[in-house]
Amino acid sequence: MSAILGPIHHWLFRKIKIQNDLTNALIATAKDKGLNVAALADIDEKFGSLPEGDLGNIIDPTNIHGWLQDKIAIVERRLAYVAKNLTEGNADAIGIICERARAFGKENAIESGASPVDGFEYYENTFVSGMPCDGVNMVVNEDSDELMWQETVDIHKQYWDEVGANVALFYEIRNAMIEGVFDGSGLTYYALGNGSYKLVRE
Repeated sequence: MSAILGPIHHWLFRKIKIQNDLTNALIATAKDKGLNVAALADIDEKFGSLPEGDLGNIIDPTNIHGWLQDKIAIVERRLAYVAKNLTEGNADAIGIICERARAFGKENAIESGASPVDGFEYYENTFVSGMPCDGVNMVVNEDSDELMWQETVDIHKQYWDEVGANVALFYEIRNAMIEGVFDGSGLTYYALGNGSYKLVRE
């Protein structure tokens, strides 16, 4: 079965698992910090959960693209549901969430000494940005000291809207994780607004 899968499918599923691990880490921290985790009791029933195991043993070989797209939807909706429920009525919750997301980024950090091009490749290898065919991240400027990219579409908003969550929370959480990923790398990450981002060599 695994012979029908290409490297790009394993690459994408690894990114899906990373986002799922982030969400699970946020839930665990929320429990430790006394946030409203009771509101998350129905998360599996509402949105499903990510199956465990080797991709070649769990994927539908007759619908690889659709299966992976469905798993992206699961992890996007789960993160949105967690963020929405933990932050409702609790102004301190987003700070706690972002602190954990930043730490999670450090746990998945790039090695120091990377070039901006290396950093962008690592970003692409780590963060879910839809399906590869969506072409979300477009490099617009690149040299030895800086790389800038533009998100051509907000691929996440549809899922957050479905859950009734503010997608601005997603970008706060993701930015915190990205900051952790590049902490100590020799690269500085900037969110410039309007879907523009850059990595600059320090």
